[in-house]
Amino acid sequence: MTLLEIDYASRGSIRRYTSLKRKLYNCNVSIYFKVQCLKKRLTPSYATIKIPKTSPAHRYTQQKITNIRIKDEIKYLHSKKQRLNQQLYQSHLHLAHTWDYTWPYIQTTIEDRLQKETRNKYKSLNKKLEKLSQTQTQIPHDKQPFHPRVVNHSDISFSNTEMSLLEKGPKYNIHAKDKNWI
Repeated sequence: MTLLEIDYASRGSIRRYTSLKRKLYNCNVSIYFKVQCLKKRLTPSYATIKIPKTSPAHRYTQQKITNIRIKDEIKYLHSKKQRLNQQLYQSHLHLAHTWDYTWPYIQTTIEDRLQKETRNKYKSLNKKLEKLSQTQTQIPHDKQPFHPRVVNHSDISFSNTEMSLLEKGPKYNIHAKDKNWI
């Protein structure tokens, strides 16, 4: 092999390493997004599954199906991440052996460029999460005004603690006896 053929082959190896690293970072970004959707109880558009509203349990079922779909996607991405890590490790060893002392400089250049791309992806995903949370979060409706539980028709004024105890109702059981308990 000539020097030109070795150089061309190693440039292809560097491109392969960069591609694997980019795929790994994209996989990490996807995992982050899906985990955040689960934590915040958001439904990304790809996981929306429509169920006919024939029973009262449809909403519960729809939420369960969505969660299962996202969790399955996360499992798949973790296995993909494992495979990419193994391929990346083999590529790294080959390039470190081929390039010797210049490999750390090449690697840091690749890392810097890919991390900059990944930061932009994280920013856009955070904006997407924010937008999803704004559209999917329901604004609480005004509470119905209820009548007070206890109406004092006597001349006796009760303290706040006595009123809170009375508001618990006639079936409330006092657990511990106080010193001045009747």
